[in-house]
Amino acid sequence: MLDPVVLYSLVGGFALLFALSALEKYQDMTAFQLKLENYQMLPTALTAGMANVVFMMEIVATTLLLTPAYLYGAALSAILILAYTSGIAFNLARGRTHIDCGCLGSQGEGISGYHLLRNSTLLLLLLVCFIPITDRQLVWLDYSTIVLFLGASAAIYATANLMIAHANQHRLWWS
Repeated sequence: MLDPVVLYSLVGGFALLFALSALEKYQDMTAFQLKLENYQMLPTALTAGMANVVFMMEIVATTLLLTPAYLYGAALSAILILAYTSGIAFNLARGRTHIDCGCLGSQGEGISGYHLLRNSTLLLLLLVCFIPITDRQLVWLDYSTIVLFLGASAAIYATANLMIAHANQHRLWWS
C-alpha cells in the first residue's frame, strides 16, 4: 500500500509537467509542429493535426490527473511519454541526434540516450501511481510536504534537462 502523500505528490508533479508542456506548445504551436516534422515519423500533411492532438492530450492528462479519475490521467500520461520515447529512440537508431527533442524547456540541443533514461524514469514513476493507497486522512503537514515535493520535482526536472542539454552540446562540439 502507498501513502497518499506519495501518490498526490507524484500525480501533482505529472500534472504540473503536462500543464507546463501544454502551455509551451500553446505559446508557439508552429514551433512545436516543426519539431514534430523534424522527427520524420509522420507525413508532413499530418503533423499540424497531430500537434493539436498532442496538445489536447496533454490538457486532458493534466485535467484527469487533478481529479479522482487520476488513474486515467496516469495512463494517458504513460501513453504520451511512451510516444515521445519511441520517437526519440527511432531517431537515435537512425543517427538523427541533431533534432530538437521538443521536450519541455528544450533549447535545440539535440537528442541522446539521456532522454531515453529520463523518460524511462518518468514511466517508472507513473507506474507507482497505480499502487493502491492506504486509507488515512491527510493533515496540514502532508499538504505542505506535497507542495514542497512539487517544487523539488520541478527543480529536479529542470536540472536534469540542463544536464542533458550540456552533455549534448559537449557531444556536438567534440564531433
